[in-house]
Amino acid sequence: MAISNMTRRSFVSTAIAAPFVLKAGVARAATVVKFSLAAPFDGSNAAFFLAQQKGWYKDAGLECQFDAGGGSGEAVSRVGSGVYDAGIADINSMAEFNAKNAGAAIRMVYMVYFRSPLCVGTLAKSGIAKPGDLAGKTIGAAAPDGAYRLFSTYAKATNIDTATVKWNMVGLQLREAVLARGDVDAILGFDSTMYFGLIKAGIKPDDIKFLYYADAGLDLYGNGIILSDKFRTQNAAVAKAFVEVSALGWQAAVKDPKAAIAALKDHSPLINADLEEQKLLWLIKNQLTTDESSGNGLGAIDEGKLARSMEAVAVGFGLPSVPKVADIFDASFQPSADIRRLPA
Repeated sequence: MAISNMTRRSFVSTAIAAPFVLKAGVARAATVVKFSLAAPFDGSNAAFFLAQQKGWYKDAGLECQFDAGGGSGEAVSRVGSGVYDAGIADINSMAEFNAKNAGAAIRMVYMVYFRSPLCVGTLAKSGIAKPGDLAGKTIGAAAPDGAYRLFSTYAKATNIDTATVKWNMVGLQLREAVLARGDVDAILGFDSTMYFGLIKAGIKPDDIKFLYYADAGLDLYGNGIILSDKFRTQNAAVAKAFVEVSALGWQAAVKDPKAAIAALKDHSPLINADLEEQKLLWLIKNQLTTDESSGNGLGAIDEGKLARSMEAVAVGFGLPSVPKVADIFDASFQPSADIRRLPA
């Protein structure tokens, strides 16, 4: 099921122009792969639809079903239950699920978000410029959201007296609305989700401010491709082919975001293409491109960084022990370096 080295070289040298085949002249039935997204059909998922539009999954003998999701928690549950073969989700939420569902044994195999998007979102009029300014303020959050559940760890790192914070617990769909209306002083979540939600609510970009957990020393990884235990262990060749094609899709999307959004719109005609292109560009700049990913490419992780981040996750999520790197990340599905390399 692996894509040939010649194909990889051809792909890179022709600037993502040529499709590939597994074995020329060999007919085989396509293997169905059920994949859960962690969001609706939007810019964050465009890479998968670009690879699908170009026929790369089909050429690899795969028939992929990409289903919209309502957050990392849902994607993790879908994959953990075995109903879905794979998905894209937050590694911290996945680590918690594994800790509480030992039989699930989900593994992340390809990292996409190298800088955590977890942050506090606020508006200029609130006067919140630093973590200490959150004391005495009202914060809107969704109870299952990772940003809320790790807030106590963020507060400890920034010396916020949590006893002074007032909470307005809302659903994810209402989070940006309560901030835009002035019902709260700040909200918690992913930067891109909150930013574009506030833009849709009529807030001017210059009025939106973020305080990142990463800036407080919570150097966490974010979303990546996860595989169910069954798919990973019983159909490893197919799983590896899927990851490799998806990696090609991400590389292509970074190189040509407009093409990725065009593929997304071809799949979901009702999207706002301009807005979703802005979202994809945001993710490329803020989550995908870091010193680490620029040096090592997408997909791979620094085991030391992941181990340290799990210490914070264990505290924030109240886990009985710190998740081990080997129990949450499987590097054996990594594509070659040329496919993982970020385009110049």
